[in-house]
Amino acid sequence: MAGGNLYDFLHKHNNALELSLILRIAIGISKGMDYLHQNNIIHRDLKSANLLIGNGQIVKIADFGVSRQRSQEGDMTAETGTYRWMAPEVINHKPYDHKADVFSFAIVLWELVTSKVPYENLTPLQAALSVRQGLRLVIPSGVHPRLSKLIQRCWGENPHTRPVFSEITAELEDILRPIQVASRSKGSHRHIKQKIQMKSQR
Repeated sequence: MAGGNLYDFLHKHNNALELSLILRIAIGISKGMDYLHQNNIIHRDLKSANLLIGNGQIVKIADFGVSRQRSQEGDMTAETGTYRWMAPEVINHKPYDHKADVFSFAIVLWELVTSKVPYENLTPLQAALSVRQGLRLVIPSGVHPRLSKLIQRCWGENPHTRPVFSEITAELEDILRPIQVASRSKGSHRHIKQKIQMKSQR
């Protein structure tokens, strides 16, 4: 999985990811975005094509060409980013802040759980106009309920109700924790079973 960006990995190779890997990748992205926001940097073009995958599923956030310091003078109202990942307040040329990145993260998270292109049956402009009217992507029924709820919170219409990335990271880690415990327990049972089989063969 090392090398290339997340968009190509998901969509060009039709890769369906296990939940534990989805969560680890999402946590890496969320931590990176939290670091940016803690340093008053808004990315403004967060999308899967700008997420580079390294060894050990380490994610690097790339392309800061349109990023901006929150401390800069004046409200941000420019339509900046990529339509399929763009928050409604950005599409509407309304003042926006770091919560626009949270909306974009929700679309990336949806990509991770579906391995699909957002609004694939719409042109980018049609997708943007639909988001303006309140359209959101369909989350498959089989998605972990807490993950589904988190996605919905992140792409909420009201930016003020969207969680910050520190909260997102904590929620993702809490979802992952029991999965990791179950995986370790399963591995331990498998190891014990193998030892018993080896002894019985002697």
